[in-house]
Amino acid sequence: MQKAVLLASALTLACVVWVTALASAAGPSPGINRSATGLTAGKLRYVALPAGASTSVEALNRDSGRVLRRLDVRGAWGIPFVAYDGTTEGLLADGHTLLLARSLFSGQTLRKSTTLKLVDVRKMKVTGTVRLRGSYAFDARSPDGRYLYLTEFVSSEDPSLYRVRAYDLRKRTLLAKIVTDRKSWETGMRGMPVTRTWNDGWAFTLYGGGDRPFIHALDTRSVEAVCIFMPWKTTPDHIFDFRLGTDADGHLVVRGPHGRALVVIDRDTFRVLSAVESP
Repeated sequence: MQKAVLLASALTLACVVWVTALASAAGPSPGINRSATGLTAGKLRYVALPAGASTSVEALNRDSGRVLRRLDVRGAWGIPFVAYDGTTEGLLADGHTLLLARSLFSGQTLRKSTTLKLVDVRKMKVTGTVRLRGSYAFDARSPDGRYLYLTEFVSSEDPSLYRVRAYDLRKRTLLAKIVTDRKSWETGMRGMPVTRTWNDGWAFTLYGGGDRPFIHALDTRSVEAVCIFMPWKTTPDHIFDFRLGTDADGHLVVRGPHGRALVVIDRDTFRVLSAVESP
């Protein structure tokens, strides 16, 4: 029930922004997971649950639901959603460091500062804190554990405007470089993350609600990205029911609500191989 409420809230926010998308064309982060669904890794499931003025971070047996370890962290924390399809991420490359985030908003406005907590879920101990000026949401992490990728929301007047940044965990600093399409000088983007899939260190995320839907292909190893625009002039009405994945040939495939392949993309060249005209 709690999951349903959280996802309903996220989709309600998506719909609110969708109305304004016709003019402002986008939306903010899908938020944080504070439900019993949490994040599954191997035989464990990690959750961050409300516990009064604190958050109970728990490691559970995936099958039985038995709580194996827990830690109370003061404040309202959650595991980051990275797409409106409910995809939750935040377990770092070492397999035992879990990233916790707060809501992007303070009341009705974007936060002016961002804090992320790093929790060792084996020892159940907070091992690090990332503090940044500005409004950031977790997006991805690199396979070697060096970089966190963050979505930076750059305008309090237009929370739909964002850009992608990289935080170096070894040097504990935000890179000055803006992670952009290597074929473009554009640094700002608009859109809502609909669905995500991973392949060989690349995070592929379908965005909708902007001027045109696109897949943001983030090379998490090299701090680079490519934007693959969908061959439609406007965003399809039911784009939040679309799902992104790969087929048997390794191609990226955007599928509709009933599994129909709407767009097929060569993952090496980023070229659209086929697409339906009216999804």
